[in-house]
Amino acid sequence: MVHRARAAVVGKTLMGSVMRGLPLLLIVVLSSCGRAEREREAAVAAAVESTRADTYAEIERLLRQAMQRTDRVAGSANRILRPLPVMTPGEEAALRRFQNASHVARARELAVRVGSEATRDSLLADGRLIELEDSTQHWIVRPGTSPAYVVPHMRTLLAVLGERFQDRLAEMGLPPYRIEVTSALRTSQRQERLRGSNANAAAGLSSHEFGTTVDLSYAAFAPPADRPEEVLSGVPADLAPHLERYVDLALESVSARKSRELGAIFSRVLSEAQAEGIALVIYERQQTVYHLTVGRALAD
Repeated sequence: MVHRARAAVVGKTLMGSVMRGLPLLLIVVLSSCGRAEREREAAVAAAVESTRADTYAEIERLLRQAMQRTDRVAGSANRILRPLPVMTPGEEAALRRFQNASHVARARELAVRVGSEATRDSLLADGRLIELEDSTQHWIVRPGTSPAYVVPHMRTLLAVLGERFQDRLAEMGLPPYRIEVTSALRTSQRQERLRGSNANAAAGLSSHEFGTTVDLSYAAFAPPADRPEEVLSGVPADLAPHLERYVDLALESVSARKSRELGAIFSRVLSEAQAEGIALVIYERQQTVYHLTVGRALAD
């Protein structure tokens, strides 16, 4: 009995000690767990920050390399164009040989006069007029000009001229710049209104009223439809649109500075087309455009 009593007393004493020490033990354990969790969170945050910095650095490296490649392409184009001759007075005169009367006569042979929007819509429905695409491999329709309506022959002519122009550029090691359409079909009603504000608008009948004529800028040429493959190499897809815009602006900057040189190249293409009888051209001076009319039927 004495042993049992002593055991009970010792047991109670030990239990009391354990119970008194348990809160301290829990505090130590929980404190250790909290510290480990905080250390883990800190390690993860440091890894995330390091990865973010590495990612930014890699993106910056890729973009910097792509922009350097773009600058080299633009710089090369600028150097090639720098020594090229511009149009001579004789070349300008050759592109002013056929004046408005000749253009109107040819327009009458190939199309009908579009007096109103109702007539235009009827001809569009019949396929005798079409709408030019705003952007192709060979031309763009300048913003603000669209929709640009023409006879199908004109679309064929623009494709021929654009391809020949780009072939000349490729032979010289230049990017495939595109021609810019600044005006197309004008109904008779619109042409009449234009005469009041545009001194360059033809007095009397204009070939623009037939859809056989467009105006093409010689002061501006659009950047290529496809950017050089080597420029975009390795650039993430999400970043490509931003870099494409940079490429366009870099090449467009060259074409703006060297528009007279590019215009001289394109003028020679036009002179050849005029000699073949597929085009009539007026090199206009009051506006920086070529007045271009289809010379003969070209589309099926």
